[in-house]
Amino acid sequence: MDSGNTKTNKGATLPGYKSSKSFGVLLLGLALTAIFVYVTFNNLRDALRQEVQFQSIQLQLLFESRLQTQTQILRNGVGLFAASDTVTRSDWKLFYEHSRIRKHFPGIQGFGYVHFITPDLLSEHIESVRASGFPDYTVWPDHERDIYTSIVYLEPFSGRNLRAFGYDMYSESVRREAMQLAIDSNFSAISRQVVLVQETGEDIQPGFLIYAPVFRSGMPVNTVEERRAAVKGWVYSPYRVRDLTRGIFEQWQLTRQPGIHFQIYDGEVISEITLLYNSQNKNHWQRKGTVFTEVLPIRLNRIAWTLVTSSEPTRLLLKGNVLLVLFSGLTISVLLFFLVAELINARTRSQQINLLNKNLQKTNADKDRFISVLGHDLRNPFNGMLGLLDILIEDYEDMEDGQIREYLQFTKDVARNTYEMLDDLLEWGRFQTGRISFDPMPYQMNVICHEVIKQVAAQARTKNVTIHCKVNDDAMVFADHKMLLTIMRNLVTNAVKFSHPEGEVTIGAVSEPDTTTISVSDTGIGIEPDVKNKLFDITEVVTTKGTAGEKGSGLGLILCKEFIELHGGTIWVETEPGKGSSFCFTLPAE
Repeated sequence: MDSGNTKTNKGATLPGYKSSKSFGVLLLGLALTAIFVYVTFNNLRDALRQEVQFQSIQLQLLFESRLQTQTQILRNGVGLFAASDTVTRSDWKLFYEHSRIRKHFPGIQGFGYVHFITPDLLSEHIESVRASGFPDYTVWPDHERDIYTSIVYLEPFSGRNLRAFGYDMYSESVRREAMQLAIDSNFSAISRQVVLVQETGEDIQPGFLIYAPVFRSGMPVNTVEERRAAVKGWVYSPYRVRDLTRGIFEQWQLTRQPGIHFQIYDGEVISEITLLYNSQNKNHWQRKGTVFTEVLPIRLNRIAWTLVTSSEPTRLLLKGNVLLVLFSGLTISVLLFFLVAELINARTRSQQINLLNKNLQKTNADKDRFISVLGHDLRNPFNGMLGLLDILIEDYEDMEDGQIREYLQFTKDVARNTYEMLDDLLEWGRFQTGRISFDPMPYQMNVICHEVIKQVAAQARTKNVTIHCKVNDDAMVFADHKMLLTIMRNLVTNAVKFSHPEGEVTIGAVSEPDTTTISVSDTGIGIEPDVKNKLFDITEVVTTKGTAGEKGSGLGLILCKEFIELHGGTIWVETEPGKGSSFCFTLPAE
């Protein structure tokens, strides 16, 4: 409004519509400000929630990565026993020193071997260790039991680790549970919370142990019973939780945001008793007044620990300057900006949805047209078979044996071709509806080659077509077995179908670092250029009779293309009319 008008019209009141308009703008501004602050506050809540989730995942990965690394070290120790019939104390010490475990992995208290002892061999074991230079050695605690174990190797073999020499960990229930799990699963297992025998009474920390089973050489370990019978001992490491976590905490500090803390609990129960570590205050097992809390498991063969990540409530006000936004005079313009942006986004999404709908309708129409033509191709062979059967029924007594055999052979060929068409159609249908499994594994291509040759041998024999497999033993593919057989069967069957009698079909493969190129070549009739461009197009149905009048549906090559593209490969054809064709495709090598 112009303030000059107010001065000119002294004593005159503002028009009602002007007053109400100003008041309305004020109310609108206040309302928009309140809405914007509310939206900003909720957006900050979402961002903080995502940040807590991100930090929690980061911590989970750091802990699981460290535990997996520790597990690999233990597996290396197991490998030492697998590589040698006898591992001496000096061998174990040398292995430990070369691995530089203490330097690279803070928190690990030692690296040891626990020997499994049956009661009848206990005395012999004790005498053997005493004779090796430890006259005071014994297995403790000293009471009778069905199974004995003993820590016989432990590096560094000094300081607090000497307290563990000869200790039977299997005699204690928590350790025994983890040791038994390691045997039964044939995988490294982590124990629940324990107090390590290495603790001296000062700075006592929660501890745990990781065990990797060692089995006697030459004995089967395929079942739980076989593994229990073959156990020789365990490679293990004891850990103090705060020492272990200190190194992980330093890594986390690189990406940590202020106000986010975490706790580690033993097992799945969150309580003061199960608390292993608190990044903020070791005396408080649970944070009060947290805004967001994310709970994730830290797994090693089972859920070993529970990770709880939380944020402080003051972060909602400090992060993003909510108070500054509340008192800012730019809220309305910013809000309008976002409203316009959202309108544009909504219109864009609407256009994208309409385009997707059109493409979907076109795809469905193409498939419907394809199925319609395919149904016509399937109906014709049945009409032919019915006609031949009618002739056989009516004129059977007047026909010669050779003529009857000819009619029956023709009927058999039609039935076989129709069966192959139906099989391809069913396979394609399962693929389109997502009901076909996809389980790629490494395979030797020459094995697949010979398997396919057996499947199409009968068809090739009828035309005296020779199939050659020129695939080296080292040619590997990473593919789904059933899909790969379907691809090869279709391509080799087509090659035989379009080969002249006495012709040849050759299967080859060329290996590269990442991919393997497979080819199926024939010396048949070749493909015309206009037909070649339609072979892999579902909107075009290409059906060409073979050299012996064999029929097809045109679906086989489309199915091959979709299966190959699912593996990340490509398919193409190299052909020359009258001289033959070569269908080539690529698959991952590993």
